[in-house]
Amino acid sequence: MKVILGSKNTDKIKILKNALAEIHLEAEVFGIEVDSQIANQPLDKEVTQMGAINRARNARKIKPDADFWFGLEGGLHDYGEGYHLVTFACLINKSGNQFIGEGEEIHLPEEVSKKIKNGGWFGDAIREYAKDHKIDENLITRLSPFKQAAQNAYTEYLKVYGNLEYRKKVSGIITDNEGKYLIVQLIDYSEDYWNWPGGGMERGERPEETILRELKEELGTDKFEIVKRSSITNKYNWPNYVIAKRLKAEGKTWLGQEVIHIQLNFTGNKSDIKPNPAEIKQFKWIDCGELESHFVIPNQWNVAKEVFKDLSLL
Repeated sequence: MKVILGSKNTDKIKILKNALAEIHLEAEVFGIEVDSQIANQPLDKEVTQMGAINRARNARKIKPDADFWFGLEGGLHDYGEGYHLVTFACLINKSGNQFIGEGEEIHLPEEVSKKIKNGGWFGDAIREYAKDHKIDENLITRLSPFKQAAQNAYTEYLKVYGNLEYRKKVSGIITDNEGKYLIVQLIDYSEDYWNWPGGGMERGERPEETILRELKEELGTDKFEIVKRSSITNKYNWPNYVIAKRLKAEGKTWLGQEVIHIQLNFTGNKSDIKPNPAEIKQFKWIDCGELESHFVIPNQWNVAKEVFKDLSLL
C-alpha cells in the first residue's frame, strides 16, 4: 500500500507509519512538502481540522498515484479555561472521499496557556515549562494523539468501505440461591464500569454453548444452569477507538455488537468462582436494587430493564 503524507516532517512520517502498522496495514509512507493554508499556530479546532484536510488534498494533487493520502495537523483550542492541544488526521481515498479522525485532547498547564494568549509560541512555551515541571510527553511529541487521529480516520474509512458486521455477543444474567446477581468488571474497564459476564460467539456456536464456554473461561467454573434466553437483543455501534482497538488486537474488527441475553442459575459454591485475571478485574454479587448504580455505561441500564421485563425478573 502506498500512502502519501502531506508533510516532510520525519516525526510525522514515522508516527503515521507506526499507526498504520499497529492496525495491520503494511504501508510505504512518503512525505511531501505541501501548504496547509492555515496559520502556523492554529488556535481553533475547526481551523486545525481544515489544516489536516488541506494537507491531504494538496498531497493528492501533487502525487495522484497512491492508495491513500493523509494530512496530520496539530493546534490549540480554548474552551474558556485554557488551551488544549488538539490533533486531526484527514484520510482521502482514491475516490476522493475524506475521512476525519481526531486524537485525544490534552489540557495545557495554565502557565503555558497564559504565554500563548500573550502571543507566545506553544513549542517554546511547553519546552521552557518542561525544564522545571513533569509533563505529559505527548505535549511535545504529540505521538499518541496523532497516532490515534490517524487510526480514527482509517476507522471512519472502514465504516464505509470495510463491510463491517456486528460482533455477536452473549451475556449471562446469573443469580444465586439468594437472588443476588453476578456482575463483573473487565480488565479494561474504568473503576465505575460493570457488566454481565459473557463474550463473543464463535463460528458454529449456539448462544447457549457460547455462554457456558465463556463463563468457564472467565470465571473458572461450569456450575451454571441455563434457565431461559431473552427475546431482547441489543445492537449498538462502537466508538472509533474501540473499533481500532479490536483491529489492533485481533487483526479484524466490527462495527459494533449485537448482544443476546441468557438467564442462568449458579449451582456451585462461591469458592468455585476463580476469575481469569487476564479478563476480569473483579466481580461481586449484588441485589437487584443495586444494579442501576453499577450499570452506568450509556443505555446499559435501560437495556437491562427491558431484558428483565422480558424474562419476568421485574
